[in-house]
Formats: sequence, structure tokens, C-alpha cells
Amino acid sequence: MRGHRAAAALAAITVASCAAPSRKLTTRIVEDPITLPKRMASASINVTAIHYEPTDTQGVLTTPGLRFGITDHLEWVDVLGLRYAFLDDRPADGRAPMPLSLALRAGLFGIGYSSAEGMIVLPAVSLDALKHVGDRWSLSLSLDWTAQWVARPFGWTLRYNDALFYSARRFSFLALSAAVTRQLSDRVALGVGSSVDQNTDCVSPFCDWKSRSAGVSVFVGVRPLWWMTVVVAPAVGVRERPDIALPTTYLDGTPITIQPLSVTWMSLTGRLAFYW
Repeated sequence: MRGHRAAAALAAITVASCAAPSRKLTTRIVEDPITLPKRMASASINVTAIHYEPTDTQGVLTTPGLRFGITDHLEWVDVLGLRYAFLDDRPADGRAPMPLSLALRAGLFGIGYSSAEGMIVLPAVSLDALKHVGDRWSLSLSLDWTAQWVARPFGWTLRYNDALFYSARRFSFLALSAAVTRQLSDRVALGVGSSVDQNTDCVSPFCDWKSRSAGVSVFVGVRPLWWMTVVVAPAVGVRERPDIALPTTYLDGTPITIQPLSVTWMSLTGRLAFYW
């Protein structure tokens, strides 16, 4: 499935690069629209280093991103997704501005097939709000739902890992995030963000929760040229799990480490995005 996603991403970049953008972004990050302008494309990469306590575990997460403006209010996102802005607080086509920008995204992060589990589908839906305030501030709010569904989940001892993620094969995440960004100069912006999320062991976000998280971050964004953005964002947070009975051994009798009821984490994220 990863190979298919990489091939689709490469094809999308190649197609998008053949069309010249209808306009450029400014070097001021707070002026970015909620969807890309028509015929503009963007490729990005997020790399996050994270450390958990008291389990003393760490890891590095890498997340690519792709966008292409089909119209000024409709964009293609990642592998199989669309985002449509049905409200725009700063329209570029001469229409009357709305009180805020509001966009709905729906699609798939990926789709694949396994001989053991059958079809595997990763759906995603989000509702994004953006408000430009004056010429130096922007406010954003997002509600995101992502999930994994497999046709035939294979037998598996359900447990928590040392980051308190539950090991179900069908699961979903529901996350609410907000950010405030202040433009410090023509090329540098500073922001503060926060988020809360909940994980379940089924595709529905309304199943019994298996973990909950909350975090805050500070981020610095630099756009030295209109076609490149660099963001650095340190963050801290906490994740908890319910106090429920858990299996103590695997099927072969190997003991399972019982994880604590909560962990704290520190992370550092770097983001690099290109526009053309």
C-alpha cells in the first residue's frame, strides 16, 4: 500500500508541475487562503521527533502532504481526498467576503488489500475554519476524524504500547485543534496551538474510548521565498488510558508489560513545504 501511495504522490506532483500557478502566495503566512489558488500545487513533509515518559520511549514520525488547487475553492488533497471551501473571508475572485473561511475535506489517506485481512481502507474527514484578523493575525480551528477499517481483522492480543496507543486493527481518531498566528515581519510568523483527541477501537468515533490526549505547541514559520515555507514547532502533552482489565500474557504465554495509566510527551516537529 505504501508503494501505491508513493506512486500516486509522484504522479500528482508531475501533473501539477505542468501547469503554471494562476498567482503566487505572499511571503506573509497569515495571508494564506484556506484552499490553494487555482492551478497551484504544494508538496510538504513533516518530521516529528517525540519522547514519552515514564516509559522512556521515543520515535520519529514522517508525514508527507500533497495539495493541488482545482479551482480557487476546491483542492485535491493527499492521495484520494478533496477539500472544498464553501465560505471565504478574503475571496480572490471579487465576491463579497464572508465572516470566516470554512472548508470541508473528505477522502482516503490510503486503500489496500491484504491476503490475511482483505480490504484495508483509511478514510478521513475534516472541517476547517480560518479567520483573518487585520493584516497580522489569523485564527484557525479544525475538527478531524481519521480511521482504519479492515475487512477481516486477524487474531491479535489487544494491548497498549509504551506510547499508550491501543493495538486494535479497526480504530478511529477524533481530534480538535486550534491555533493563533501572528505575523512578526514580512517573512516570519509566530504561533501558538493546542489540540485534544480521542482514540477508539472501532471505526465509529462514538465507541468506548481507549486513549485521550491533549497538547500545546509553539511554532515559528519562515517564508524566505513565496514558494517555500519552513516551520519549527516544539510541543508538550499528555495521553491517558482508561483503568480497565488487560491481558497479562500473549497466546504463547509471554508476559505483557502493563503500561501506566498516563504518559507525558515532548516533541519537535519540522515542516518543509514547496509551492509552484
